Amino acid sequence: MSNPLEKAHQTRNLPTTTLPAREVLHTAEAALRPLLQGIQTQEQLDTQRERIYDPPSLNPKGRPRTQRLTGPTEGRARGGGAGSSNGQRNRCGLCHQTGHNRTTCPTVRKE
Repeated sequence: MSNPLEKAHQTRNLPTTTLPAREVLHTAEAALRPLLQGIQTQEQLDTQRERIYDPPSLNPKGRPRTQRLTGPTEGRARGGGAGSSNGQRNRCGLCHQTGHNRTTCPTVRKE
């Protein structure tokens, strides 16, 4: 019986070529570049962490603000605040004169 190891030594060795390290590096980087596109280094993460701010508070104190501002063609302004900007004054609900209101109307008889 023949030894299989002896048979392996008898086969002719094929010549091999050595690749330059720089060529192997560039080929590997070109293959891995699409896979590593979104990965960041620790230094990049540290600089981004400095630019991240706290979110605004979700429940601010005080009365809630109105959701939107009304336009000049939408009628009466909502949301309170200062009086109307065009100089109109409130009128009395009884005599319809300006300068007083229903509770202080001088024309109503007091009993």
